[in-house]
Amino acid sequence: MRVCATIPIKSNSTRVKDKNFKLLGDKPLFQYIIDNCLEAGCFDSIYVDTDSTEIKEYCFKNKVHWIQRLPELTLDTANGNDVFHYDIHHIERKVKGDRVSLLTYDFYFQLYATAPFLKPETIKACVNKLTHTTKYDSILTATEEYGWHWFQNQPVNYQPNILPRSQDAPPVIKETTGLYGISKSAYDKFRCRVGATPYFYIIKDRKECIDLDTHEDFVTASNFI
Repeated sequence: MRVCATIPIKSNSTRVKDKNFKLLGDKPLFQYIIDNCLEAGCFDSIYVDTDSTEIKEYCFKNKVHWIQRLPELTLDTANGNDVFHYDIHHIERKVKGDRVSLLTYDFYFQLYATAPFLKPETIKACVNKLTHTTKYDSILTATEEYGWHWFQNQPVNYQPNILPRSQDAPPVIKETTGLYGISKSAYDKFRCRVGATPYFYIIKDRKECIDLDTHEDFVTASNFI
């Protein structure tokens, strides 16, 4: 059973300039998720998708593979699934001269540099959960949000005319966007990083759930260093 991690880290960012290179504590943001994946020790291979020379050099230094980010995948119009598709295609199709060799893994994971506090033990637990189950075809990190939630003027988790006690209201599941994993068979079927029967790995540690996307997020993260 072979497990592969992919980590997309592009050089440009929209909301925070040079976000992935900003110092968080004593090292740049992009190093955290690479270091945590290495420390987790649960991946047969780690691939970083990037267009940055600095990140490529860090990968080489730490014996991590890198994939050249396509220009069109650096645009804001590209999403996580787009990058995931390209990375898996790149990993599985190796061209050597006139020969094409296929390298496949049983499970693929996608992790993000914007989740610097995602613990190695959490990463390992997610890998173990997905690789030792027949009930779930994918996994993602998430939080449980309690309260009364609405979407497009409609209640999500309760009926206003039958108001339950707040402690009885079912929580809304929110993705942390830090980690996704899927079996190869489910990926081939759905062409997505989430399958038909995902397992939600609930993270309760507020620090570990942080997703760095704005200047305010960096201020919050800095308080945890």
